Amino acid sequence: MQRWDTRDRPRSEQYAYWREVVCAAFTPLRPAERDARDDWSRAGLDGRVESRPFGAVNGAEIATVTQVIHHGPDEVRRVTDDVVFINLMLSGRCIVTQDGRRSLSGPGSFTIVDATRPFTLDYLDPWHTVSFRLPAADIPDTVRTGATARGYAGAGLGAVLADTLRSSWLQSSRMSESEADAAGLAVASLTRALSHSTPTATFAEQQGGDAVLRNSIQHHLERHIRFVDTSPAAIARHFAISVRKLHQLYEGAPLTFGQTVMRVRVLACADELRAERGRVTMTHLAAKWGFSDLSHLHRAFRQHIGQSPRDVLSSLDADSSTWDRTA
Repeated sequence: MQRWDTRDRPRSEQYAYWREVVCAAFTPLRPAERDARDDWSRAGLDGRVESRPFGAVNGAEIATVTQVIHHGPDEVRRVTDDVVFINLMLSGRCIVTQDGRRSLSGPGSFTIVDATRPFTLDYLDPWHTVSFRLPAADIPDTVRTGATARGYAGAGLGAVLADTLRSSWLQSSRMSESEADAAGLAVASLTRALSHSTPTATFAEQQGGDAVLRNSIQHHLERHIRFVDTSPAAIARHFAISVRKLHQLYEGAPLTFGQTVMRVRVLACADELRAERGRVTMTHLAAKWGFSDLSHLHRAFRQHIGQSPRDVLSSLDADSSTWDRTA
């Protein structure tokens, strides 16, 4: 395990240390201030990195300030190891550019860049990420050229890979060497499998940063609605935003955050009701899916899907097995 922390250096040396030691430890990179008013040579640059091996794969946790990281033609010429990076955002936003595409990545989403070609990472905020470095030879060309600079926002296979990246890093200090090797192989295997998944949106196709973050929250709720605290404070903490920012995300949306949580509960409960075909009691389902009582369950069903639980059961043979999950 390796650690770097610019705070261990005098302010006047922090930028040079970040550029020449920390960034160079992964692949040639050229960080620069986003704002001309910033002066890292005078004010310093706060940055911390922790890195661990996962067999042939390497993982790192990075936390630092707003900046633009360039990997241009000069940097490409200095590359000694052909590698691919998967960057999972924990907080902050980043515009990723490569292969003529641009993608906005926010908390809970990840992007891929290939160090054998130029790319730019434009971090709009102070940021915190988990980054995995994979040998490019292990990744098919369809991923290395077709999946770069696309913001995987945590749906389908992308959700599985994002969860694997996060959990592998969090558990790495408890893993034996052979377990870490296995985790690295799992990350590489899932990355290769992205060649079979539906391409995700580029920046031009996205509606903006708030929409990306809102989609990430939606996918998180759908995957974990029964098992995590869905209070505004808990969800805001998970996505490294304030509770006020969380509610602001939903100001222009059809549903408030609270209504969104309730709709996810209703749809999940309705899915199980249909699957069980009346073999479980409504009392059991109400308790399982977080409704205070049966009357609460019935009101929520009426509000969000326009049917009562009895209506759902009576329509089992109708052509309505797929719920409209949009508000």
